[in-house]
Amino acid sequence: MKRTLLILSALGAVAVANAQPTTFIDLGTINSISSDYNVADLSVIAPVAGPTVTWYRFNLAQATSPAGAFFDIDLFATGATAQLDTEIGLYDNLGNMVSNDDDDGHSLRSALTFGNTTTRIMPPDPFGFTNGVNANGRDGNLGVGTYWLAVSNFSTTHGTTNWNVTSTGTAQGTVQVNFRTDAVPEPATMAVL
Repeated sequence: MKRTLLILSALGAVAVANAQPTTFIDLGTINSISSDYNVADLSVIAPVAGPTVTWYRFNLAQATSPAGAFFDIDLFATGATAQLDTEIGLYDNLGNMVSNDDDDGHSLRSALTFGNTTTRIMPPDPFGFTNGVNANGRDGNLGVGTYWLAVSNFSTTHGTTNWNVTSTGTAQGTVQVNFRTDAVPEPATMAVL
């Protein structure tokens, strides 16, 4: 009886440790819809409110590679929040951190860049900021799968596992989250989708 309880307790602990975020926005599969890097393939408006972390789940249907497909995420300020300071973190579907960023985007915003190492220049944001770091695949490669993006205020701590993200930020505003990719699913993948 004691052994059964210990096994059940251990299984319960694993289930709790791997709990996905309960509140999130599902973006579906992100594919290339424009060959123009200045035009984001998908943009969403994200609230940045105090210590709240906003989660987005999406699917990537084609892997990135140094000489092939890229996948970039950048944030622009919106409305009257030109100086909003953000952080982002990308997690795989098991809750493991893939990468995170504080200030690689324009001004105090965030950006991640995966895959192709050819330099790509983010377009100016609506406030005219152009000081972001060029995209060049510096955050590694992504495989096909489901990913989770955490958007939050500075200062944020991104844990390495279990989607563990906490923010102590106090600012209020919104940002535009831009997804840029040339990852087009192969015909067999498209048939499944």
